Amino acid sequence: MRSAATAGWAFLLWGDDAAGPVPHTPLTARLAAATHTARALRTLRKRGWGVAQSHLRELQLPQGAHRDLPEATAIRLARRELPRCQLVVRLLDPDALCLSRSFALAVHLSALGLPAETVIARQRSSIGARFAFHSWTELHGEVLNDVPAVQSGHTVLHRVRCAALV
Repeated sequence: MRSAATAGWAFLLWGDDAAGPVPHTPLTARLAAATHTARALRTLRKRGWGVAQSHLRELQLPQGAHRDLPEATAIRLARRELPRCQLVVRLLDPDALCLSRSFALAVHLSALGLPAETVIARQRSSIGARFAFHSWTELHGEVLNDVPAVQSGHTVLHRVRCAALV
């Protein structure tokens, strides 16, 4: 017989609570993270990657942010926030490519106090140059918005994270 914690779809998406419960994120913190994400996407679209990455690096963290969580708990919390962030991306930039989606997730998680980083990489081997570059978001070395094997097929060129969380 399954416990109440493992019943339903949440167990299939995020696993059980064996590593401890995921801390509650207040609605105000989620709204602030969504606002930071929207601003960052607008900056990326209008001013380019050079200015946008400064937005992530210089992000100011709110009081009570999710800092110093155990890695497993932080990753589970990040996976629960992924659909919320991607909703903001879909509303503001429905045709967003991997860089926009990854950058938005890193900003969203960083605004919550999680040390996420945007990773930009080049495929190790490719037939054509069209899909030679790719981007994803990592938290404690764990890929959040792509398949974990993406790391093995790419050479990392650049990592960007919030300076307050380094």
